[in-house]
Amino acid sequence: MQLGCVNIDNRAGDAIGTTSGKTGGTTGAVPVVFLHGFGGLARQWWGLQTQISFKAPTFAFDMPGHGESLDFPDFGPPKIAARALIAEFDQRGINKAHIVGHSMGGAIASILSLLAPERIASLTLLAPGGYGEEFNHPLLLQWAAATTRDELRTVMGAFFGPAYNLPQKVVDFQYEARQRPGAVDALVQIANGMSSNGRQGVLPIDDVLDIDVPKILIWGREDRVLPVNQADAFHGKAEIHLIDGVGHSPAEEAPKTVLQAILSQL
Repeated sequence: MQLGCVNIDNRAGDAIGTTSGKTGGTTGAVPVVFLHGFGGLARQWWGLQTQISFKAPTFAFDMPGHGESLDFPDFGPPKIAARALIAEFDQRGINKAHIVGHSMGGAIASILSLLAPERIASLTLLAPGGYGEEFNHPLLLQWAAATTRDELRTVMGAFFGPAYNLPQKVVDFQYEARQRPGAVDALVQIANGMSSNGRQGVLPIDDVLDIDVPKILIWGREDRVLPVNQADAFHGKAEIHLIDGVGHSPAEEAPKTVLQAILSQL
């Protein structure tokens, strides 16, 4: 079963966008692959994808249990998502890619780099999961179970820095995604499987950071989901950007920093 995908390539002046999972082909260029966090969707990357797509082909995937990949079998563990991505790369002729991963997507990107290091051109990680035991599991459980616009707005506020003005269209985007039958149940199932005694699983950090590819880490100092001190593991192993006033969502709160980081990897 294929993952839902948004593919945009503007290098020839014509954008391609799809969630069907049927397009691909990179015409020899190294593409950029975007991996969203827990409760996210491939379509949330559209703005960054479009800008990057003038330099390289881009793909954003719905992770198993999300969006167009809601019915993916055995969804939940990041290793399943990483293996699904390897299959997508094979089917689409992607030999190597620049990977951008946020939160859970950052953990998936890290596992992907362990399973298939030869497929990784670079890693750009935005507040990635798996780099320490501490995380705000109660908030993620609340996020998973939110169904009304008011509930979503309340919980989503905790994903951003204190000065960020959450657009209503972002709330509406999430609300509409959760109207699909089974969407909320899938998120609750994934959230319940994230924690053991209130702690998250930790990646083999040294193994990930020893992989010989360029790495950029971007983390908001006001992150209330994953503590920014987990960035300490990256010292001497990656280019690090810790951003004042930004919470758990650097792509939305500091899009210029994220865009420049990705472009610098190409």
